[in-house]
Amino acid sequence: MKTKKIHALLLFASIILMTASCVKELDFEQLDDVVLTPVFEADFIYSEFDIEDYIPQGTPPNIEFTIPPEVLRDTINYDLVGTDFAIDNLDRVELTIEARNTIEVGFTIQFQFLTQDGQPIGQLYSIPVQAGLGEGTEPVISFSDPDPIVLDNATLNQLASAQKIATEIIVPTLNSDLRGVLDLRSKASYYVNYQL
Repeated sequence: MKTKKIHALLLFASIILMTASCVKELDFEQLDDVVLTPVFEADFIYSEFDIEDYIPQGTPPNIEFTIPPEVLRDTINYDLVGTDFAIDNLDRVELTIEARNTIEVGFTIQFQFLTQDGQPIGQLYSIPVQAGLGEGTEPVISFSDPDPIVLDNATLNQLASAQKIATEIIVPTLNSDLRGVLDLRSKASYYVNYQL
């Protein structure tokens, strides 16, 4: 008998709560205020320079030599923004570059965007790379996450026709006794700002 009274009381309380609940009026116009801000990451530039691969065959110890600049140039296809939608909705692109060097010489890494015809467009970017401490040591990191290169909306509009990227490692005169590796890695973070 007591269980019937408890069930009846619970049923009565449920009905009261359902009829007394509040419903807030929904404003479907709020969808116009929704802004999507995802971040997409893509590989950007990758290169590895092992000095031992560039020492001329048969070079005696402790001899200075140079590497022809064209050997250390590379051009790859890289469509920076792709479509008008991307240009219109990108807030910025941040290029994070990290150079790890164990070679006891400093370098400069340069890159520039190109049109499909190979014409330079926009700024030439130069990144200094500090000298390393020698083969078998911890690499010296020269340019990394706290200092990204920021391509703002105005720069992205200027680079809208970029289809390629040209990179070059600028090396000083080297010595045949040097050993080590320069490892360059980078990523592009695309910050989208799209209003529904």
